[in-house]
Amino acid sequence: MNLKELYEAKRDVKESEIPEEWKESFNKFISGQTCSGIFNEDGTLKEYLYYQEDFSRWYRINKLKIERDLKINEIIKR
Repeated sequence: MNLKELYEAKRDVKESEIPEEWKESFNKFISGQTCSGIFNEDGTLKEYLYYQEDFSRWYRINKLKIERDLKINEIIKR
């Protein structure tokens, strides 16, 4: 799923679903926010799970840039 699809899905987002090119921006935004975790059977942290409300807020702040990049990628793939 791309970021727009994640936003439209209206669900919590796994850390691994944030594209590498957006991780720095997202991590700066999410710093200090509450999040949950996905754990392995042995109790160790597998990855973070970010709440839909926080992800949606970050998406709306960056919506123009994100959707511009998605359009550029779509054109390049043609």
